[in-house]
Amino acid sequence: MVSAKKYGRIAGRRVRDPRLGAMFRLVSYDGCMKKYRIFVLSLAIAMVIIGVKYGMHLWEWELIQLGNLHTSVITGTFFVIGFLLSATIADYKESEKIPAEISSTVQNMYEDGAAIKRQYPGFDLAKFKKRLQEILSTFREDVRDKAHGTHHHVHKLNDSFISMEQAGVPANFIVKFKQQQAQLVRSLFRVNYIQRITFIPSATVLAQVIVVLTIGLLLFTEIEPFYGGMALTALISFMLVYVLRLLRVISTPFHGEGKTLDDVSLFLVDQARDHIRQER
Repeated sequence: MVSAKKYGRIAGRRVRDPRLGAMFRLVSYDGCMKKYRIFVLSLAIAMVIIGVKYGMHLWEWELIQLGNLHTSVITGTFFVIGFLLSATIADYKESEKIPAEISSTVQNMYEDGAAIKRQYPGFDLAKFKKRLQEILSTFREDVRDKAHGTHHHVHKLNDSFISMEQAGVPANFIVKFKQQQAQLVRSLFRVNYIQRITFIPSATVLAQVIVVLTIGLLLFTEIEPFYGGMALTALISFMLVYVLRLLRVISTPFHGEGKTLDDVSLFLVDQARDHIRQER
């Protein structure tokens, strides 16, 4: 991924081809929109709520007087969504480690296989290398699409382990490869689980309901002075909507390619795959 700083340097140069300049502007704009996607959406919803609040004031539908109960309701709402956010972030941070673990394991397996090939020429390194590349390539596609093709390629490594045994490779080396294979399977199951589950679904529904009820309570509450109350309603609504949207994004750490900048990066998987491909 190219950083914004690099785009700035490119944009600062004199671009002779107008199509090239337009392309850089489009990429920069697209990256900016992905970065601020949740912010813009939450701000738009907050503006709609402000419009509704203004209309209810004109129609004199503000039937509730501001009291201490409002403070308790708003505090409780932020407590519930804060609890969900902290629990979901734990899974998100674990997901960030999985690409590094898979990449390092696969690359280490290849380096060990290359060393074995030098001592035991009968071992089919080319086939082993191809299967490791397939694991990394398929993993990138599977985590985006919630598929399971990578499991198939990981289990096909058993054929290479049989080839090692036939070439006379000591059993302790093969056992090490089997342990690394089991580690890959464990990481794949974990990332598939995180991608599919929702942390305490009932609590998530509760958070969504109380956010709607809290915003509705603010809409029907008469807050003086009026414009100050409108600003307060907009601020609280913006924060609540923003956190709900953020929860929805980070609950699925791996999104479709290019959909958001908040997904877990897979650049380490690409680096490991390119490293294995370039080895002779």
